[in-house]
Amino acid sequence: MMYRLLTLCCALLVASGLGAQSREKDELQRKKIRLQDEIELANSILQETRENKQMSVSQVEALMQKIAIRERLVRTMQKEVEWIQEDIQEIEEGIEGHTVRIERLNNEYASMIRGARRSQSHVSRLMFILSSKNFNQAIKRLEYMKQLAEHRRRQLERIREEQKALEEDLKTLKETQREKEQLLRQQETEVVQLQKERSSTEVAIAELRTQEKELQKEIREKKKQSDLLEKEIQRIIEEEIKRAKERALRRQLEDEADALGLKPGKDFSKRTSNKALKALIRKKKKADGGSEDSGRSTVYKLTPEANKLAANFKKNRGKLPWPVEKGIITSSFGKHPHPVAKDVIVNNNGIDVASEKGSAARAVFDGEVSRVIRIPYGNKAVLIRHGNYFTVYDNLVQVYVKEGDKIKTKQEIGLIFTDPKDGRTQLHFEIWLADEVQNPKPWLYRK
Repeated sequence: MMYRLLTLCCALLVASGLGAQSREKDELQRKKIRLQDEIELANSILQETRENKQMSVSQVEALMQKIAIRERLVRTMQKEVEWIQEDIQEIEEGIEGHTVRIERLNNEYASMIRGARRSQSHVSRLMFILSSKNFNQAIKRLEYMKQLAEHRRRQLERIREEQKALEEDLKTLKETQREKEQLLRQQETEVVQLQKERSSTEVAIAELRTQEKELQKEIREKKKQSDLLEKEIQRIIEEEIKRAKERALRRQLEDEADALGLKPGKDFSKRTSNKALKALIRKKKKADGGSEDSGRSTVYKLTPEANKLAANFKKNRGKLPWPVEKGIITSSFGKHPHPVAKDVIVNNNGIDVASEKGSAARAVFDGEVSRVIRIPYGNKAVLIRHGNYFTVYDNLVQVYVKEGDKIKTKQEIGLIFTDPKDGRTQLHFEIWLADEVQNPKPWLYRK
């Protein structure tokens, strides 16, 4: 009983391990397909930017992102090759096992045949039965001979089963080796392409660095637009926090007045200022013989609906849809070197996502449009509130929403601007928690 239980446990563990391996292999396949799709998208974006023959920073950014994607693809392929090699080793071990068992079974079968022939040379099977001392012994001898024949038949059947399994393993080995060779050829092609792209990027960077004055001017203009946007975002968020505090104070005062027996619509109304309401509360407390100051402090509190929305937003960290249907990140969050200009550090409060011409920006979560921002000499941006979280969608040439609109997840909110100078279609996306900027990448669904 214990032996059977141990055998069952071992079988379950092996099956569980095989299942996990299969899932990892499937995930590698899916990842490879996703990366190939991203490379196709990068090619499409580059094709649009190359319609303008002059090399641009956006082309370099797209090339660098394409290189990063292809590097991940090569690493994924290498991992897949390693998995296939492990499969080949397992199959080869299985073939070796079948070969050993077939040899052993053949030897055993040959021994059976030799034994049968020796017995037949001394006395025939009939004489072996007839020479029995009694009827019962004759029956037993006949049964014994049948058992020997059945044993030889079963032995031959086992040999055939092992041979069939061996043939199947040899066929699988051949197919798996062919799959490995094909994948290695694909990987080699990707490596060659990667080297070409690196060389092209180096040439493009060198070409752009010869236009240092124009490049520095472009950087200054972009920084100016970025600074204006960030100041406006901070101002709006500060206003939102101030309004929330005012609403919280109003709710607190109204709750306190209600607790003291002051009736809305009779003793005070929505038009009654906070200052006047405070005076009424102090007067009522004095009349009741209590303390005039409740000692309560007002903090930034969300309404129950806003609090629920913020909690759901936070709960979806790592699961939020991308702000475009198809896109690649060309500039990451935080401080990092400029892709072309030497000794220039870029500080990005969000991420820049390149997409195809005609692409729309879409909301990453349910919320309410807090503001449509218009930057001087720039395009439009939309700020959406999700409780005490905010998302920013910048570089829109058309906006489909207005302040106060209720927004649903993946709803299109505007058309992304395509720069006629270099053909770049790029969305700038940010996430804020109150007045603190967040790195958007960990919030978005990992492709």
